Amino acid sequence: MKRLLFLCTFLLSFTLGAQTMGNYNNQRPSQVQNYQVQFRAVPRPANFTNDPNVIEVTINALSNQPAAAHLAIFSVFQAGSTVKSVNGGMNSRLETVKAGLKKLGISDDDVYVDMVNFLPTYAFNEEKKIFSKKTLTEVPTGFNMQKNLHIRYRDAELLDQILTVVTEAEIYDIIKVDYVVDEPQNVYAELREEAFGYLNGMIDEYAKNGIGLDTARKQIAENAWVVYPGDRYEAYTAHSSQKLTAKEREGAVVTQAEKPVLRFYNAIPTNDYDLVINPGLLEPSAQFSFSLKVRFTLPPEKPAPKPVIQTKVVKQFLYLTPDGKIVPLALEN
Repeated sequence: MKRLLFLCTFLLSFTLGAQTMGNYNNQRPSQVQNYQVQFRAVPRPANFTNDPNVIEVTINALSNQPAAAHLAIFSVFQAGSTVKSVNGGMNSRLETVKAGLKKLGISDDDVYVDMVNFLPTYAFNEEKKIFSKKTLTEVPTGFNMQKNLHIRYRDAELLDQILTVVTEAEIYDIIKVDYVVDEPQNVYAELREEAFGYLNGMIDEYAKNGIGLDTARKQIAENAWVVYPGDRYEAYTAHSSQKLTAKEREGAVVTQAEKPVLRFYNAIPTNDYDLVINPGLLEPSAQFSFSLKVRFTLPPEKPAPKPVIQTKVVKQFLYLTPDGKIVPLALEN
């Protein structure tokens, strides 16, 4: 027993140590081995442009924003033999939900019912005749109705209680949950302001090193986008299965167990961003991105001035004496 306990403890310690990578990466070793460099977490050398007078700067900024509200959408299905029974059953269930939501503080103004379809149903009826072939005739059997129930709530923890309310009305299909961010234009304005502030700091640093970007001709391009959590959930399976050899499979009927498909929120990594607002946000969030690209064209260098050659003529008069000496002769102008 002691030996078994020691073995379990050792295996548990090994498992906890390996969880720093996580099961998501552990299940796809081939993808990890063939990983392609995409982010600046892996060093990349700086490159020159083709024009020595051109300097290009790209600034990427990211803002993680929590949801100001959530919008849960449920599918409600009702079937019956008559229009009255279908419509009455549907309305009764929806009124039950609305009453339960009011107890949670969710008013009718935060609830919307979207009519999706109302369709008659048909089935084939077999007519049995003694002296003729079997006849199948399509006859109406009833009606199907689908409505979508939109529920807006601001406290994320309310979703569990909302699920309890809707399941009491036999509503089990939650289609999706949307994240709502109030005034996203303010988020983009903040990102643009931060990006230009970062750019001005770079211009000052270049100026300290004798590169005048402030006087250069500038061309600017920008782009902005947002990704909501619903688009960032990924699926994986966490299991370790035995690999059978060809000999073990020979003549055997292999029945594999069904593995559950798990999902998790995989946020956009911050590796490729110069600026990150709310980097440590715990909950799934809307991720706003802003990219600013600036091209500085420096004025061409002036050629060095050519040396000026000046010719100066100095006249000197000499006097030859009778005894053969040469004496400079000073003449007044």
